Amino acid sequence: MSDGTLALTFDDGSVEDYDRIFPVLRERDVPASLAIVPDWLDGPDSLSTEQLRDLAAAGWEVMAHGRRHRYLQAHALAADASAGDDRLVLDSAHVFPEEDHGVYPGDAFEVTDGDRTEEVTLAGKGTTDGDAAAADAPFVRFEEPLAGEFAADETVLRPTEGQLRDEILGSKRALETLGFEPTTFALPYDAGDARAWRVVAEGFDALADAAVRSLPNPSDPSPLDLQRYYLETDKMRTAEIATYLDCVAERGGVGILAGHSAWDTVPPERVAAVVDAARERDIAVTTVREAVL
Repeated sequence: MSDGTLALTFDDGSVEDYDRIFPVLRERDVPASLAIVPDWLDGPDSLSTEQLRDLAAAGWEVMAHGRRHRYLQAHALAADASAGDDRLVLDSAHVFPEEDHGVYPGDAFEVTDGDRTEEVTLAGKGTTDGDAAAADAPFVRFEEPLAGEFAADETVLRPTEGQLRDEILGSKRALETLGFEPTTFALPYDAGDARAWRVVAEGFDALADAAVRSLPNPSDPSPLDLQRYYLETDKMRTAEIATYLDCVAERGGVGILAGHSAWDTVPPERVAAVVDAARERDIAVTTVREAVL
């Protein structure tokens, strides 16, 4: 009988999952869990639907990772907003102004300070210019101006309930249409709040990244409160992985180590070494679904 279990998760559905990671894990006869964005399948540098079906047939788990990989956590404001403003300056770059992900034109948000809420539609995003203190701050621009004032220290910009449901439950519906049955969700960017968690709990049996810490889960974790960490070379050194796996084995716990196979920090050699190190400790390498459900 093994001492503990380890699940490897790979985010975003990169073609490297099939070309680079699959051969390594197939050689060791272990599966992985893939966090898939259905809108990205069959796109440039992404898995094809047929490749994903091949992986699923080989025992890999297909997890949902958002319909469009939107950022689901609230954004704090970096400056007060006045009536008539059609944009908000944010204190976080998670709108990814120069990248086509995170937030998209047409997305529905609410601006709220807890007492008053306005719904807005995103028209665009970018970075500010001007004096040094304000330069390069990310902003979002709306189709219509705000009707009221909002103080930065009490206000957040966050997805509407409808957009949360489209991103989370919509990803499940899209994958089901393709013939997959996702029971686990992984938050895009590992970012979510209580509102997102509530929607995940409505449609899924497990949440792979309710927290991101370099700590394994206990032996009988709550499936909707799992925490994971990264096997990437810039996150954990070999000695740290060894300690992590020692703890999994000693306590019979559930480890979840994540990576992005398209990145240089996840070479196949690192993945192979993690699996081999787990087996040396009699840790079973499986999927998130098999480990906790």
